[in-house]
Amino acid sequence: MMTVQRRKLFSYVWLVAVMLWCGIRIGAVGVWLSQYGVNTSIFAIVEIVSSVIYGVASARTVLSLVDKRRRNALLWGIASAVSYLAPDVYVFSAGQSLPLMSYVVIITLIVLLGSVGIIDARRRYVQFSKNKTDGN
Repeated sequence: MMTVQRRKLFSYVWLVAVMLWCGIRIGAVGVWLSQYGVNTSIFAIVEIVSSVIYGVASARTVLSLVDKRRRNALLWGIASAVSYLAPDVYVFSAGQSLPLMSYVVIITLIVLLGSVGIIDARRRYVQFSKNKTDGN
């Protein structure tokens, strides 16, 4: 069975990675999208709150799957998806006459990083499930 310390470490490392990406996104919006009506301060609040929720919820999704708690995994997965998309929804709704390239970049990042996140979650699920059955 996966130790409590390993589960906590996984959750904390993942949350730190999510928050680092959060900082990069806030900086990018401040540099490239603020002149198109996207308020960097509001975006930062939405991004920070949703990143914390996403970091916790996505880690809990994986751990719920490992524990074979499918209903909990579904609920955490929905929270992950909503919080993952919230900052981008704000950008699309607040932005005024965003350049086409902004839409292309944001949608590409949503699809690309969303896919990477799902693939990574699956990899971690398989890894943790294997460790759980091996008795580690």
